[in-house]
Amino acid sequence: MILRNFKAVRRQWRLFAALRLRLGRRGERIGTFPRHFFCRHDAYGKGDPAYVIERRCGAHPDLAVGDASPWVVLNASAWEASADPGLRDVLRYLRTGEAEGPLSSEIDALVGVFNEDREWVDRVLTYEQETEMRCRRAREEGREEGREEGEARLGALVGALLADGRSEDVAAAVEDKVRREELYAELGI
Repeated sequence: MILRNFKAVRRQWRLFAALRLRLGRRGERIGTFPRHFFCRHDAYGKGDPAYVIERRCGAHPDLAVGDASPWVVLNASAWEASADPGLRDVLRYLRTGEAEGPLSSEIDALVGVFNEDREWVDRVLTYEQETEMRCRRAREEGREEGREEGEARLGALVGALLADGRSEDVAAAVEDKVRREELYAELGI
């Protein structure tokens, strides 16, 4: 099992090294390896199969950060536009799921190996799944917070109305949203 994973990691490094060389990143040290993002859609809307994004200083755009670790964003939706046959093969595979060339066939074989390990697959989340999970959690927390604030606000309104002896307005506040808002404004709640 360990040997199989070691071989898979070596294959992944070969894939990234091949892509790095094809995108003009020759001569970089391993410590400055670019970060790769594989997208099935065009994140930037320009129709390019690959975007190499260098980081720059926001206050001084002419000042390059110089850390030599760019983002390489690969756009699978533009696979046909790639002049490089290897990159076109990989992007086509990402877009269609069909392995035709040697690199996509190797990746497809790795995917098969990793998919056999269901425990690992269940632990791995895609960026979209993780984002959706975070958004869902944030919405739930927001709703709960809103409920608590709404209950506290209504409780303060009912308490102020009862203290003023305005029990008829209590019933109106509970049943009529417009009247409730008027009472909130009137009492500064």
